[in-house]
Amino acid sequence: HWRLSKLESRWKAIEPSVKEVTAVQEKIRHFRAWFDDSARSLAIARRLTEAFPEDGSVWAKSLEIHDTADSDLPTVSCSGKARSNRDWLRMLDQLRETKGVKDLGFKQVTGTNPLQFTLTFRWDEGAADGI
Repeated sequence: HWRLSKLESRWKAIEPSVKEVTAVQEKIRHFRAWFDDSARSLAIARRLTEAFPEDGSVWAKSLEIHDTADSDLPTVSCSGKARSNRDWLRMLDQLRETKGVKDLGFKQVTGTNPLQFTLTFRWDEGAADGI
Protein backbone atom coordinates (compact mmCIF):
# COMPACT_ATOMS: atom_id res chain seq x y z
CA HIS A 1 0.00 0.00 0.00
CA TRP A 2 2.85 2.36 0.89
CA ARG A 3 4.50 1.91 -2.56
CA LEU A 4 1.22 2.58 -4.38
CA SER A 5 0.65 5.70 -2.34
CA LYS A 6 4.15 6.96 -3.14
CA LEU A 7 3.63 6.37 -6.90
CA GLU A 8 0.29 8.19 -6.80
CA SER A 9 2.00 11.15 -5.16
CA ARG A 10 4.65 11.20 -7.86
CA TRP A 11 2.00 11.02 -10.55
CA LYS A 12 0.12 13.99 -9.07
CA ALA A 13 3.37 15.95 -9.09
CA ILE A 14 4.13 15.29 -12.77
CA GLU A 15 0.58 15.13 -14.13
CA PRO A 16 0.45 18.84 -15.21
CA SER A 17 3.70 18.44 -17.15
CA VAL A 18 2.42 15.26 -18.79
CA LYS A 19 -0.77 17.03 -19.88
CA GLU A 20 1.28 19.91 -21.31
CA VAL A 21 3.56 17.58 -23.28
CA THR A 22 0.55 15.62 -24.56
CA ALA A 23 -1.07 18.85 -25.80
CA VAL A 24 2.13 19.86 -27.60
CA GLN A 25 2.36 16.41 -29.22
CA GLU A 26 -1.22 16.75 -30.48
CA LYS A 27 -0.37 20.12 -32.05
CA ILE A 28 2.69 18.59 -33.71
CA ARG A 29 0.57 15.76 -35.14
CA HIS A 30 -1.96 18.29 -36.41
CA PHE A 31 0.59 20.49 -38.20
CA ARG A 32 3.12 17.82 -39.22
CA ALA A 33 1.83 17.76 -42.81
CA TRP A 34 2.87 21.41 -43.21
CA PHE A 35 6.49 20.62 -42.42
CA ASP A 36 8.37 18.20 -44.60
CA ASP A 37 11.91 17.31 -43.51
CA SER A 38 12.68 15.81 -46.91
CA ALA A 39 11.83 19.11 -48.68
CA ARG A 40 9.67 17.14 -51.10
CA SER A 41 7.46 20.15 -51.76
CA LEU A 42 10.47 22.24 -52.72
CA ALA A 43 11.79 19.50 -55.02
CA ILE A 44 8.43 19.30 -56.79
CA ALA A 45 8.21 23.08 -57.19
CA ARG A 46 11.77 23.19 -58.52
CA ARG A 47 11.16 20.51 -61.14
CA LEU A 48 7.92 22.17 -62.20
CA THR A 49 9.47 25.61 -62.58
CA GLU A 50 12.43 24.17 -64.50
CA ALA A 51 9.93 23.07 -67.15
CA PHE A 52 8.64 26.62 -67.56
CA PRO A 53 10.32 28.84 -70.18
CA GLU A 54 12.76 31.35 -68.73
CA ASP A 55 11.25 34.18 -70.78
CA GLY A 56 8.14 34.25 -68.56
CA SER A 57 5.75 33.21 -71.32
CA VAL A 58 4.22 30.58 -69.00
CA TRP A 59 3.56 31.23 -65.33
CA ALA A 60 1.92 29.41 -62.44
CA LYS A 61 -0.86 30.91 -60.34
CA SER A 62 -1.33 28.03 -57.90
CA LEU A 63 0.40 24.82 -56.90
CA GLU A 64 -1.19 22.14 -54.72
CA ILE A 65 0.43 18.95 -53.47
CA HIS A 66 -1.80 16.28 -51.95
CA ASP A 67 -1.09 12.85 -50.52
CA THR A 68 -3.71 10.40 -51.70
CA ALA A 69 -5.00 7.32 -49.93
CA ASP A 70 -5.04 5.19 -53.08
CA SER A 71 -1.40 5.83 -54.02
CA ASP A 72 1.91 6.28 -52.30
CA LEU A 73 2.76 9.00 -54.85
CA PRO A 74 1.55 12.53 -54.10
CA THR A 75 -0.72 14.25 -56.61
CA VAL A 76 0.35 17.67 -57.86
CA SER A 77 -2.03 20.20 -59.39
CA CYS A 78 -0.84 23.40 -61.04
CA SER A 79 -2.93 26.19 -62.54
CA GLY A 80 -1.48 29.01 -64.56
CA LYS A 81 -1.41 30.97 -67.78
CA ALA A 82 0.58 30.96 -71.01
CA ARG A 83 0.96 33.71 -73.59
CA SER A 84 0.31 31.31 -76.45
CA ASN A 85 -0.60 27.73 -77.28
CA ARG A 86 2.96 27.20 -78.58
CA ASP A 87 4.46 28.28 -75.24
CA TRP A 88 2.04 26.03 -73.36
CA LEU A 89 2.88 23.01 -75.53
CA ARG A 90 6.62 23.64 -75.19
CA MET A 91 6.27 23.70 -71.39
CA LEU A 92 4.10 20.58 -71.45
CA ASP A 93 6.70 18.70 -73.53
CA GLN A 94 9.42 19.79 -71.13
CA LEU A 95 7.36 18.59 -68.17
CA ARG A 96 6.76 15.21 -69.85
CA GLU A 97 10.55 14.77 -70.02
CA THR A 98 11.03 15.66 -66.34
CA LYS A 99 12.14 12.71 -64.24
CA GLY A 100 9.73 12.09 -61.39
CA VAL A 101 6.64 13.30 -63.26
CA LYS A 102 4.15 10.44 -63.74
CA ASP A 103 0.66 10.36 -65.25
CA LEU A 104 0.79 13.91 -66.57
CA GLY A 105 -2.57 15.19 -67.69
CA PHE A 106 -4.47 18.41 -67.94
CA LYS A 107 -7.88 19.14 -66.53
CA GLN A 108 -8.54 22.41 -68.27
CA VAL A 109 -7.15 24.52 -71.10
CA THR A 110 -9.17 27.59 -72.07
CA GLY A 111 -8.68 30.88 -73.87
CA THR A 112 -6.07 31.95 -76.36
CA ASN A 113 -4.19 35.03 -75.17
CA PRO A 114 -3.50 34.31 -72.42
CA LEU A 115 -4.28 30.62 -72.38
CA GLN A 116 -5.37 29.33 -68.95
CA PHE A 117 -4.53 25.81 -67.85
CA THR A 118 -4.77 23.35 -65.01
CA LEU A 119 -2.56 20.29 -65.12
CA THR A 120 -2.01 17.38 -62.77
CA PHE A 121 0.63 14.73 -62.28
CA ARG A 122 1.87 12.30 -59.70
CA TRP A 123 5.33 12.84 -58.23
CA ASP A 124 7.66 9.83 -58.02
CA GLU A 125 10.53 11.01 -55.84
CA GLY A 126 12.44 7.78 -56.44
CA ALA A 127 12.47 8.35 -60.20
CA ALA A 128 13.63 11.95 -59.71
CA ASP A 129 16.68 11.03 -57.59
CA GLY A 130 20.08 11.61 -59.05
CA ILE A 131 19.20 14.75 -60.96
